[in-house]
Amino acid sequence: MTQTFSTRRKVLLFCTLGVLTLIVGASGAYAYSFSDRALPNTAIAGHSLSGMKESAIASLVADLENQTKINITVGSSSAQASLADLGVSIDEDATARAALERSDHVLARFTALFSSNSIEPVVTKDSEAFTRFTQRLSESQGPAPVNAGVFADADGTFKVTQGSSGLSIEASPLEQAIDTALSTLSSTSVSVEVKEHDPQATTDEAQKVADAANSLIAPEVKLGDGIDTFTATALEKTAWVSLPKIPDETAKAALDSHAVNDWVEQIAQKTNVAPIPIYDNVDSAGNVLVEEAYPGKSGLAANNVSDIASALFDAVSKGESYSATFNYDKVEPTRETRQVMAGYEGYAYPMAEGEKWIDIDLSANRLTGYEGQTPVIGPFAINHGAPGHETVTGLFHVYLQYASQDMGCTPDWPYCARDVPWVSYFTGSYAMHGAPWVSSFGRGSVGGSHGCVNLPVGAAHEVYTWATIGTPVASHY
Repeated sequence: MTQTFSTRRKVLLFCTLGVLTLIVGASGAYAYSFSDRALPNTAIAGHSLSGMKESAIASLVADLENQTKINITVGSSSAQASLADLGVSIDEDATARAALERSDHVLARFTALFSSNSIEPVVTKDSEAFTRFTQRLSESQGPAPVNAGVFADADGTFKVTQGSSGLSIEASPLEQAIDTALSTLSSTSVSVEVKEHDPQATTDEAQKVADAANSLIAPEVKLGDGIDTFTATALEKTAWVSLPKIPDETAKAALDSHAVNDWVEQIAQKTNVAPIPIYDNVDSAGNVLVEEAYPGKSGLAANNVSDIASALFDAVSKGESYSATFNYDKVEPTRETRQVMAGYEGYAYPMAEGEKWIDIDLSANRLTGYEGQTPVIGPFAINHGAPGHETVTGLFHVYLQYASQDMGCTPDWPYCARDVPWVSYFTGSYAMHGAPWVSSFGRGSVGGSHGCVNLPVGAAHEVYTWATIGTPVASHY
């Protein structure tokens, strides 16, 4: 009897252990199976998501979103709009991830059997898109209200566009219908009223803004560089004004400091002088053959732009006129090289390709203007300095030009020539110029000058118009 009881106890124990093993195994399998799926009793808008994976949930939400429509009755007409038409978008991927959040927790996989979990769709709303839709809906019933506005005309005066009343729908019922559709992810219907409304921005309000803006740009503004004066036009000043949104009684027309600074910077750029590089002419090995073949020129850059812009802003904001002069920093030219042309040895000057230069041959009594090795003007017959007043030799540069000039005509000079035409100075008081008093040219120093290079008037004019400041002049025998 005792042996039989012992056997029964063993059987019962083995059975119990077997059942427990089955329960544990089943529980583990259950927990594992829902590790990447929506838990039981999970739903969205009444649609069960239980056991669905993320991609399937996202697909379902997208389908429901596309199927959801809002049927709108407006007066005697009707329209249908999708959620997208109304500026509403459901992020199906984010919604699917939200549905699986509880699946990450093992305990939640079991408690889900005894509780429900309703998922809200992850939604974004575009208020501007919604407004555009309601405006189109209103316009289908008649003209919408037109807000008054302010603009600057071509003469630089702020003027007003008239506002007018019109029809617009009451938007709140439509907003409520959107919320209903989102809560059920199903289509719904709504009736909206159309009423006549005044514009949000009235003509009187716009006129006040225009008047204030015109007063703001009334002061005269002048900037200068010591030579030229630049007066801000009315149209330019309109670009300085930031107009307030109408109706915003707390906001006023005001100067935009960035726009003011931009205008001052633009004027400064007009007055700045860019430096011109110094050029050394070099051979193919880089050896300098002519140092400062082109002497270059320093530039100027305004250095008080910010100070002027700030002071201008303060003065005009107070209704005061303003004027100022730019100050400048000297900008040194860069130094660059340019390779001379092959065969330069046969000329009086080692020239670069296309470089302008003037050859004054005092032996041949000829002047020729070259570009590279190509004669472009001349050769012209010349007369030059008489004995005791010989024309200088060497490499120089045109540095000053006059269309007409009196030469001599002071106690320091033994002669006086009035209205000498087409004068191009190349060093000191030595110049190439027209000599209308000379009857024949090519005679050299015979009946020559006080050192200048005399040319027929027409030839002197060609030199004057062709040469530029800095053009090399090679004078030689």
